[in-house]
Amino acid sequence: MRRLAFLALCFAAALAPAAPAGAAPAAPTPAAAATEAARQAAMEGYLYFYPLVTMDLARRQSTHPSRGAQGAPANAFLHGRALPAPGAAAPWANPDMLRSAAWLDLTAGPVVLSVPNTQGRLYTLTLLDMWTDAFATLGKRSTGTAKGNTAIVPPGWTGALPSGMSRIDAPTAYVWAKNLIQTEGPADYPAVHALQDGFVLTPLAQWNLPPQAQRPRSDSTLDLATPVREQVESMPTDAFFTYAAELLRRNPPHPTDQPVLAQLRRAGLVPGRPFDFDKLDHPAKQGMRRGLRAARERMAAAAGGSVRGVNGWQQETGSIGVYGNAYLRRALAAQAQPGSGLPEDLSVLLLAADSQGAPLDGAHGYTLRFESGQLPPAGALWSLAAYDGQGMPAANPLGRYALGSRDPLRYNADGSLDLRVSHAPPPPEEQANWLPLPPAGPVSVLLRAYAPEPALLDGSWTPPPALRDAPPEETPEAAEKTAP
Repeated sequence: MRRLAFLALCFAAALAPAAPAGAAPAAPTPAAAATEAARQAAMEGYLYFYPLVTMDLARRQSTHPSRGAQGAPANAFLHGRALPAPGAAAPWANPDMLRSAAWLDLTAGPVVLSVPNTQGRLYTLTLLDMWTDAFATLGKRSTGTAKGNTAIVPPGWTGALPSGMSRIDAPTAYVWAKNLIQTEGPADYPAVHALQDGFVLTPLAQWNLPPQAQRPRSDSTLDLATPVREQVESMPTDAFFTYAAELLRRNPPHPTDQPVLAQLRRAGLVPGRPFDFDKLDHPAKQGMRRGLRAARERMAAAAGGSVRGVNGWQQETGSIGVYGNAYLRRALAAQAQPGSGLPEDLSVLLLAADSQGAPLDGAHGYTLRFESGQLPPAGALWSLAAYDGQGMPAANPLGRYALGSRDPLRYNADGSLDLRVSHAPPPPEEQANWLPLPPAGPVSVLLRAYAPEPALLDGSWTPPPALRDAPPEETPEAAEKTAP
């Protein structure tokens, strides 16, 4: 019976009139067209809004009164007072710099950022808008290390500033300030802590007035337990775009965003207006749900696609810190490392494999040989740091978690430099060039270059491969024992 039915279908198809050559495909129905337009708008809109939603949730979590020592109110710095140590570090923590961060609230007017004189000490303070673009930096590379006061001004503000005060115009009324300041280790902490305390935020309305206690408001609707990324990526379509539309009312789009904003209007997402998903018809709702899923699939498929690999090292080649209209790239950066600064201030390379392409493992030892004149091209300093499979530093007998240009390295007679990377310590006379690895298991090494030179930024400088130690030669006695 099934065969007869199949033959009947084939016979009917054979008798059907052939479509004229070159005939245009049938036009989609109005409902199908509406669904596709909404799908396209939602797909582009998710990528466009992802950083904005991520930043706002991070801001609300960080400034919530219940965060205690893990957060700080708006317009106040939270300082990291120690370098990472085993068991007490965030993943991939920086072993060269103490960190500070603050959320600036400019909704009531400018906020004055006061910086101390660091006496030439390296620091980089990056200001990011709510779209995750680094719109300004202060520090040794860009503005020097002298003492100064700078007003961070919200969009549209037209007031007057005190004489001699610098001005930076912020694209949004909330700003994330992230600061790195160089330290030489625990003995240097008192000096660095004093400098950290010299970074102060003061609302312009309170300038030259006694400090006033802040009264942070609690936010009972905020989920403080779930990480920001999990919250964003689990939001249903209606919640995500309703939240995004509200944020767009308070955070001006960039001037070059007009094309994507025009597309969003097709789905009812108009700057300055609230968004009501429930008022959409069924085809539009269906299309937006499909578009959000498609955007998440695009992000998953594109992750890591802009990484350049050479000699086992991985270097990001996509834009970082400033993204223009590369909304997918911006969303991926916000997903992987929110708040990334400019590569001109800090560039990071990841050593994930040895010269044979095998993943690094703490069970083995490696040598990195920098030929004469081929050291990492960093205008300030460079360092290598080792981490275990979870991105954590591991305890070692020297208490050494980084090795680099500030250390008393021993160079070869021809000016080359051999660095030993292993869990087992080398002989004492070779330990000046030893970077300890975690024990057996997956490990990775990060190269950080501060104020990198053009050769590193454009990829024309090539880092050396990690040469894995040859296995020890088998003795005749051992071979005899293992023989069948």
